[in-house]
Amino acid sequence: MTTRTRHFLIGFAKYGLGFGVLGYMLATNWEGKNGAPGIRDLLGKTPDYAVAATVMALCVAVLAIQYLRWFILVRALDLPFTVGGAVRLGLVGTYYNLFLPGSVGGDLVKAYFIARGQPGRRAAAVATVVLDRLIGLFGLLWFSAVIGGALWAAGDDRIAGNDHLRRMITVCGVLVGLAVCGWGLMGVLPAHRADRFAGRLATVPRLGKALAEVWYAVWTYRQRPGAVYLSVAMTAVCHVAMVLMYHLAVRVFPADGSEPGTLGEHFVIAPVGFIMQAFFPAPGGVGGAEFIFKWLYGLLGRDGAVGLLGRVTLRVAECTCGLVGLVVFLRMRGELPAVVHEAEEEGLGGHEDPPHLEEAKAG
Repeated sequence: MTTRTRHFLIGFAKYGLGFGVLGYMLATNWEGKNGAPGIRDLLGKTPDYAVAATVMALCVAVLAIQYLRWFILVRALDLPFTVGGAVRLGLVGTYYNLFLPGSVGGDLVKAYFIARGQPGRRAAAVATVVLDRLIGLFGLLWFSAVIGGALWAAGDDRIAGNDHLRRMITVCGVLVGLAVCGWGLMGVLPAHRADRFAGRLATVPRLGKALAEVWYAVWTYRQRPGAVYLSVAMTAVCHVAMVLMYHLAVRVFPADGSEPGTLGEHFVIAPVGFIMQAFFPAPGGVGGAEFIFKWLYGLLGRDGAVGLLGRVTLRVAECTCGLVGLVVFLRMRGELPAVVHEAEEEGLGGHEDPPHLEEAKAG
């Protein structure tokens, strides 16, 4: 089997899995149950166009903040870059992540583009993308831990009385605590020990270079914390907007006899849902995201069909922005094949070692 054929079959399987799960979710929730409305009942309502427009505006704002955050992280490493370049490559990355099932994700394409023509700086380029992802993940964990913990402490019945939600909040809180402690410890770690640790990571079979890159991504930015703290603040704004997007999306189609979740409840489940959907192996998490949000809505004791349709509504807004990314992709299509081919051949760990990594391995 050729590499091209294998990639085609894997991509086909991912599309089939994602849309198969989505179709199953819609079919099994099409009719209402136990007096609760189904998808058919909800779609029969006149949508609230003002709320839908607000969801779309928030989606655009979130993407704009994410692109600007990445620009700040790139410039913190003294890589030549512009805001326009960040938006252009960010849109291409959004298109890749939402629509394409291949092994080369939008983040990797972004990293290769900003690294082109800069010998020896590919490691720095990948570092910007890695940390951008880590900061986004930290923000989601932090939101679930803080908001959920506050509601739990306040005695919210739907949180305090639910073992699953309490367990999620606890796990998020532990991970946030570990991340903060690790960040603090790195501030007192001598440079020679950081290099030694990177050298050890580099010896791990197959994944060594990638692991060393992740380590150096965090280490490099630990020496320039201002850009990281600004990015975390921007992430907080992003995640507030993302929760508001979902909070409004479940209200686009008003439900009779089924009250949507409160804003506080959505601050607990939405970040968890956004984290979990990232692990579903389908383009944009299609199918898996809808399943997860329906399940989380059920944990709240509310109608799962409302949560499911809310995630579908949110996906429509995301895909609209992704289509803008498609337009940008088509304009850059002449530049893309070489980059994608190179990324597929080399992978995340296939670029040059940074000088400090070479020294660490030599030592």
